[in-house]
Amino acid sequence: MEYTPAIVATAMLLYGLASRRLERSPITGPMLFTAVGLLIGPEVLDILDFGTDIDTIDLVLTVTLALVLFTDAGAINSSHWREDAALPGRLLGIGLPLMIVFGWGSALLMLTDLEVWEAAVLATMLAPTDAALGKAVVSNPRVPLKIRQALNVESGLNDGIALPVFVVFLEAAVIAEGSLTAGDFVSELVPEVGVALLVGIGVGWVGSLAIDGAARRGLAVFYWLEISVVALALGAYAVTTPLGGSGFIAAWVAGVMFGRVCRLSAASDEPDNADVDEASNAAGVRDVHELAEAGGDALTMISFLLFGAFLGPALTDVTALEVAYGLVSLVILRLAAVLIACIGSGLDWPSKLFLGWFGPRGLATIILTIAIVGESDLRGASMIADTALIAVALSAVLHGATAWWGSNAYADVEEHADDMHDDMPAVRIPRRMLP
Repeated sequence: MEYTPAIVATAMLLYGLASRRLERSPITGPMLFTAVGLLIGPEVLDILDFGTDIDTIDLVLTVTLALVLFTDAGAINSSHWREDAALPGRLLGIGLPLMIVFGWGSALLMLTDLEVWEAAVLATMLAPTDAALGKAVVSNPRVPLKIRQALNVESGLNDGIALPVFVVFLEAAVIAEGSLTAGDFVSELVPEVGVALLVGIGVGWVGSLAIDGAARRGLAVFYWLEISVVALALGAYAVTTPLGGSGFIAAWVAGVMFGRVCRLSAASDEPDNADVDEASNAAGVRDVHELAEAGGDALTMISFLLFGAFLGPALTDVTALEVAYGLVSLVILRLAAVLIACIGSGLDWPSKLFLGWFGPRGLATIILTIAIVGESDLRGASMIADTALIAVALSAVLHGATAWWGSNAYADVEEHADDMHDDMPAVRIPRRMLP
């Protein structure tokens, strides 16, 4: 661990210096940081020691996911996509459940050592998408806005939707293996989800109103408002966990509440105090949210570095079936779920195939994998973790390498269809998905 901070800082500096050039290449930030993590991990240079550093690693990953869940949920402005909610609604309401069902069935067929509920856990872990792994897709202005918006909304909301399902399946798997009774299942599940919802709504709503009020009345300097948004995200997690709830669900719900306050602030009258500086009063919570996303962006890259370190041991134990399942999940199952979800949508085949391909797996899968390894007594935990890590690694390479040229190739095909997208309102892409 002695040299790890210096390595992380150097990697972030070098990537930052070359980020504009790299954004138009097949090499992405997650790919580079995963490679660095693999290099310093136990299978190569052995600089990062899991035995002594696991608490620090767990803290970084927990903070990252809580902040990213919050900022992604808060960045989805439903008023911007409500007029054309059909496509993201199809991806979330039809595609996501189908992805879980297809993944569940495929895991039972391919990974026969997994129990029924363990297969469901793995399928749910690989269902959420992460647009940060293919950021050129959602940031390339040549891609029709309707498609970018659908992928953006899907990525921002599906991890929060999948989390309660993951909790249910994980508890069911523990019961099936005899570690819990049905009564224990109810007594643990209800607080875990219920408390998270209540705390997320309460903390998110009250905290967001307080931040917005302070900003609009000039009661706080701008950079402390930035810190306040981060504190709100982490506070929702920290308050929920001791009460027996899922901190990640609470952080996501708090982000949804924060986004709601952002929309109310945008629609409100002029600020009360006309004398405060423009940065403090002009937009309230809308301005500071983007800077919280910047913090999440940096933490996401660090998380991929840690992921690379975890990936090394997984590569030594991986089986051909685990690799095959990862590829099936990334390519066949995702495409099948999207094609079914898009039946009757009016989209042409290039658009359907584009949506079906660009469903990368990323941060949510990584953190859920660490949770399985560190907090679960499932007999199939090792196979679940190895398969999930391999799937994320494959996704980082395949989706990252094809994001730029794939989005441009699709845009070339769709140039004639620009008219159907020009009149749509702009949607703000979360900062961590931008170059």
